[in-house]
Amino acid sequence: MTDTLKFADLIRALGRGKNGSRSLSREEAHFAMQEIWHQRETQAQLGALLMLMRVKEETSEELAGMAQAVRDELEQWPGHPIQIDWPAYAGKRRQPSWYVLAAKALAQGGYPVFMHGGGEHTAGRQYARQVCDALGIPVAASWQEAASLSRDHAMVYCPLVSFAPTLSHIIDMKRELGLRSPVNTLVRNLNPTGARVSVQGMFHPSYKALHHDTAGLLGDSHNVVLKGDSGEFEVRPDSDTTVLVHCPQHPKQIEVPRRLPQRAVRPDEPSMALLQSTWAGEAESDYSLAAIQDTMALVLMVADEISLQEAREKAERLWQQRSVTL
Repeated sequence: MTDTLKFADLIRALGRGKNGSRSLSREEAHFAMQEIWHQRETQAQLGALLMLMRVKEETSEELAGMAQAVRDELEQWPGHPIQIDWPAYAGKRRQPSWYVLAAKALAQGGYPVFMHGGGEHTAGRQYARQVCDALGIPVAASWQEAASLSRDHAMVYCPLVSFAPTLSHIIDMKRELGLRSPVNTLVRNLNPTGARVSVQGMFHPSYKALHHDTAGLLGDSHNVVLKGDSGEFEVRPDSDTTVLVHCPQHPKQIEVPRRLPQRAVRPDEPSMALLQSTWAGEAESDYSLAAIQDTMALVLMVADEISLQEAREKAERLWQQRSVTL
């Protein structure tokens, strides 16, 4: 099909109006991302494709095709085997980034983590890269450096621009276009290192099923999706949580009851100092411990194929056993 297909054909399919337009097939979306990756389209064509897809809303078939194209183009991961792929693109608005502490504790407990993020456009938000710098988690400047660091560190953060600069550029186009594009959704399903477990958090509930279905199409057999705090993969312990799961030992939907009986008072802004002191064991609250350990538990539930209660108990043990030095 790709021998005769042209980028303009895809724009035409998406843009024929209310009655004539359609979504792209998985194969067409794969072709589109290949063309974008190799910059064989014009900037006008790129903008048209992205915005037409955004207006109609991307499908799981489209996201799976585009994500698979990126996986096909990336160099095979040359580093230490990764257990958990952790996309972190949203940034925290009020609560500190408890999910980074959860990831760090899991990594120390024997579950190597590859965290990636980008699109740090919103003022006042706390992003994963800042937190990793503050917590002594190495930040890689390239794909090869990330691989090298993974051999000596259980958790590595790699900015999107360091392994997929074309996608990073498209996310940065939000300043020019005024809208996010399907790539903002796509990057959460990349799993660039081929980790056994992948997680996705998002702010809008409607995207849960989209990410879940995309993971299924991509064959990601151990995957957890939730509506997380500020859009990150982080449980809100003062709210009941519905998670979507791909795992042989679990149903596709699991209800996680809240740990805290009342809604917590939200701070005005996320505190880096509070994250550091919480890791050091100097400042702990019911909210922070519940957010960290329940986030860990969802990952452990899928990674170890155990019950949520068993996973919560293991999360508490791993948190207590962490090395508190940064």
